[in-house]
Amino acid sequence: MKLPTIKDIALEAGVNKCVVSHVLHDDAYAAKMRPETRQRILDIAAKLHYIPNQLASATSTGKVNTIALISNFSEMQGFHPVSRIITGIMMESAARRYSIKIFDENELELAFRLIAENRIGKVISTSVKREVRAKTAELAEKYSLDLVFAYERGHGKFPAVNTDNVELTSQMVHYLAGHGHTRIALLCVPHWAHYVEDRHAGYLRGMTECGLNADPRWIACSDETERSVENMLSLPVKERPTGFIALSDIVAANAQRTAWERGLKIPEDFSIVGIGDTESSLAATVPLTTFRENFTETGKLLVRLILGEKPDIAPDEFNVYHTHAELVERKSVFNIKNNRRSK
Repeated sequence: MKLPTIKDIALEAGVNKCVVSHVLHDDAYAAKMRPETRQRILDIAAKLHYIPNQLASATSTGKVNTIALISNFSEMQGFHPVSRIITGIMMESAARRYSIKIFDENELELAFRLIAENRIGKVISTSVKREVRAKTAELAEKYSLDLVFAYERGHGKFPAVNTDNVELTSQMVHYLAGHGHTRIALLCVPHWAHYVEDRHAGYLRGMTECGLNADPRWIACSDETERSVENMLSLPVKERPTGFIALSDIVAANAQRTAWERGLKIPEDFSIVGIGDTESSLAATVPLTTFRENFTETGKLLVRLILGEKPDIAPDEFNVYHTHAELVERKSVFNIKNNRRSK
């Protein structure tokens, strides 16, 4: 069966091949045509089941409808946020008739050379390593490519898409405060990434907004969750925290287990909120109240940005477009206010 060509469409539409080509590429010249002419050509192309020749298009325009995705797949294969972001990227790309070509961030120089050879002009990077992101931005600049980052912050003129982590932990404080907790702790980790700094800053902002004191004894930026919890629970009863904010569900589950092993009632003596809505949130001693990040929407927004679409939201001072987390309530937070009223 012979595939239909631009010439076939032109003959049936009664126009020349150049006019059809402009319409199918939806370029500036096509925008000047009469709407009914454009629509007639598109209708005929659909009726004939016309399939664009991407290789021929790339040869003539220097562009292909392909997005390069750069990631460290060996490290990220078990990291569920990446898989959900990639799902969003795939969904949005398919809807816009773009394909995805995958490259390894461990061989950046080779990746960008191949991207350029394949005439791909648009790149999405999911790297969280600052040195890799800097090198990625440098190479994108060198090859005159469009680039957006998942996570963290933008780099130079290249934007990023990330959860609003300051807003996230601020909301967590407000949630615990709304349940009557006034002594709220932060189980942080070492500040190796911007998102950690932002979540720490959000906790401090939330405490200020709620008129609460952020006692330094209630803040731990450590990988040793159990020791941090032990230190806080060793404080006098009226000075130790009753509510805890954990930077991830895993940290929250470990903290909860430590409190349970000390004989505390959960959540009556030890309330905690996590981040992620991962399997850890359900497998915890008491199912965790947590905040679910919208990674699928992150992936979709990455594609919209790389294709030049301006979203309704504006980037922040770090050139980051924000998505927002959603509260998932379970049983790990005790409502002190209700308990007081019952008495």
